Amino acid sequence: MKKSFHIVGMGRVGQTFAAVLPKSGRWKWAAAVSRKNKPGVLADYSANMIVPRIQDLPPADAVLIATPDNVLKNTAAQVAQLPWLANETLVMHFSGAKTICVLDEVVKCGATVGSLHPVFAFADVEKSIRELAGNLCALEAADAEGMTKLHELAEAAGLRAFEISSQQKARYHAALSAASNFSVTLAAFAQDLLAPLHFSDELVRELVSGLMRQSVDNLAELPPLSALTGPIVRGDDSTVEGHLSVMDEAERQKYRIWAAATLDLARPRLGSGQINALEKVLNLSDGKAH
Repeated sequence: MKKSFHIVGMGRVGQTFAAVLPKSGRWKWAAAVSRKNKPGVLADYSANMIVPRIQDLPPADAVLIATPDNVLKNTAAQVAQLPWLANETLVMHFSGAKTICVLDEVVKCGATVGSLHPVFAFADVEKSIRELAGNLCALEAADAEGMTKLHELAEAAGLRAFEISSQQKARYHAALSAASNFSVTLAAFAQDLLAPLHFSDELVRELVSGLMRQSVDNLAELPPLSALTGPIVRGDDSTVEGHLSVMDEAERQKYRIWAAATLDLARPRLGSGQINALEKVLNLSDGKAH
């Protein structure tokens, strides 16, 4: 018999799971809380109920909270008001930063709680629906029963699950945010450096994303120090000096920050003379860029 689930918050994550979970044949989407009557790419799911308020949700086996982190606690408090919550009901959120502590009000009602954080960049709903399966996800639960229910959900979504404790959550999410968000910021910086060359947008994106993709592929096989390439790890201070000479002051400030961090990584592969030369070019003092 299929289990039913509700989704609270129909952004990109909510829409993706609303579409993916029923494909397993083990779950059916019962209802969703959304300010929109027909959210995004799920406009064809007219048979499913879209309600404006959490208190309008009918009984279900699971409530999946896909709201922004800042409103999770308030959302959980509203879910806790549902009269039909029971020990068998799973209430979970998708946040990688917040722990299950934000669901404490739900715990008081006797429901089982947990979190499932997909290690995936939900930039586009249709693409996410196609490509979510096969990716990793972190599971956090208060007890074995909750963890079992989360593993069932992860399997239904085609995700490869690993377990994490509440104490590990903040550092875990900081690391993933750095990998995902900072790489996009760095790509934007690289693209901005190319702007004066008046290349086409398509060429600029291909130049930057292509090289970044190669570096990421290398990181899948090698540790960062071995995967690192370029003038800094080669000790080519004259090349770095040439880079700085064609930048404006705002660009130089950003470049020096990234270069200083790269030099810290590259130190084991460099001689003391190379390190000193690079530090001089980058105007480093006590390991900090100025």
